[in-house]
Amino acid sequence: MRDIKAIFDIGNDSIKAVIFADDEGRTTMLAKHMEPTQWMRKGKILDSEWFTRSINNIVENFIKKLWWDFIDEVFVSISHPDSVVKRIVEQKRVMDPEIWESDVEHLSRVVADVAVKNNMETIKIVPVHWIIDDDKKEKDPIWLKWKRLELVADSFMVPKNLYNGIMETFDKVWLSVSDVIPNILSSSEIVLDYDRKDLGVVLIDIGKNQTSYAIFEEGYPLWYWTIPLGWEDVTKDISIWMQIDIKEAEDIKKTHWTAIVDKNIAEDSPLDIHFLTEIISSRYEEIFSKINDHLKKIDRDWKLAWGIILIWWGAKLPNLDLLAKDNFKLATFYWKDNQLNLWDISNNIQFTNILWTFVRSTKYMDWRKWSRIKFNFSSIWEAIIKFFKDLF
Repeated sequence: MRDIKAIFDIGNDSIKAVIFADDEGRTTMLAKHMEPTQWMRKGKILDSEWFTRSINNIVENFIKKLWWDFIDEVFVSISHPDSVVKRIVEQKRVMDPEIWESDVEHLSRVVADVAVKNNMETIKIVPVHWIIDDDKKEKDPIWLKWKRLELVADSFMVPKNLYNGIMETFDKVWLSVSDVIPNILSSSEIVLDYDRKDLGVVLIDIGKNQTSYAIFEEGYPLWYWTIPLGWEDVTKDISIWMQIDIKEAEDIKKTHWTAIVDKNIAEDSPLDIHFLTEIISSRYEEIFSKINDHLKKIDRDWKLAWGIILIWWGAKLPNLDLLAKDNFKLATFYWKDNQLNLWDISNNIQFTNILWTFVRSTKYMDWRKWSRIKFNFSSIWEAIIKFFKDLF
């Protein structure tokens, strides 16, 4: 068994992990494990020792199942309510009539140097496109004859204390992290095909503590962003407005929640479903309003032909598509969790982020060449050059 890859999804309630391997050219899933943790809160590690124990429990479980094999690489999937995506634009004059690889390398290095924000760690720099002489967009500019070259790239950042905490934890269990991948990046690449990205679409990932979204048009990302509001805020709203315990509010949300009242359910329920629905829909409308404000700023409100795609836990709310359609005035669709159809975990939403991260890591990474890369600023520019070559 060769090229054994472990993918961890770091969440607030639990840490999920899956082991994949290349068995004579065929990818197999060797093991999966979910470890509950109470030491994460809104993306913050509250107790590093207990967090390490959670990771170590998973690793020990995998070691028992691997026998004499060992984990070659580790990939971490992550979301955070305070994550930031910084769009960077850098340019240079091309002295030679043709654009050479050295020009691409120079701009890539410049982008890596400026991808800095206080108390934040850059975990990924993704090229959006190249612009030739102010107006011509290209995916690969090498050998083209122009005078001015511009690189547009997105820098994904998470709080430095979280990043350092994760890295130190894996070091303690004798594993080195090869890559940290934002969930919204991997999900947008797997969920959205080229037609959706070309016609225009908003992918909305509603998680527990945050809502991440990606806006695409003409095949390119217009923007990625994160709002520090999620479906846990709905539970808090129910608890406050109905004056009940937070656990009872969670139970009510799971059994009676809906974005728009179903008259038949409302008549048979002992609860005031109209009031409950108003509480729930108000929080979702706040989230949608913030996204819509962003669309207005970039002049894309009501103008994206493929509309809205809803994913993850918060998108399980019945009739949420109708509420979104009313707010955005755009067609709205749910993503079906089993559309990847990979192993039994395809039908388990708990492992969706892991599947997306696995597919992306396999698409862009050569496991052997990229083993144990440390993502610091001296190596990011080398990674981005390699990424350009593999991306298209």
